[in-house]
Amino acid sequence: MNLSLRNLINLAQFFTMNKQNLSSPFLPETESDRLSIEIPAEPPRHPYDRIPSGYDPMGEVALRGRAFRRLSSGFAPWWVLMAGWAAFGGFAFMLLRLPLSTASNAALLALLPLILSLIPLLILVRGTIAKLTLPKRRRR
Repeated sequence: MNLSLRNLINLAQFFTMNKQNLSSPFLPETESDRLSIEIPAEPPRHPYDRIPSGYDPMGEVALRGRAFRRLSSGFAPWWVLMAGWAAFGGFAFMLLRLPLSTASNAALLALLPLILSLIPLLILVRGTIAKLTLPKRRRR
């Protein structure tokens, strides 16, 4: 970069503030010693829903809770609900056939897995009812 004397003079005039530069239409009419700068306040930060890590045990529980909450609130797509009904409903139906086919005391023990398999079905019931009651969103 070759700086000539003329360029240096122009740079010096550009960076110096004198009375002529202060009479700009963009600056207020004040004394040169009284110029101030207003710094705006820091804008409030938006709260965000941090996605937990699935690599630690509590993060995995939080991720499962988020998935089940989204599923039970009716915001899951139809194919997810139908796949859930096929998988969890089929498993519960198979476990229901076991106590009905045996008429012994072992049937009572077979009811415990059936009761545990009904928990995902309750989530699916809530999700399906919520999905059916949600008003349809129109696409733009």
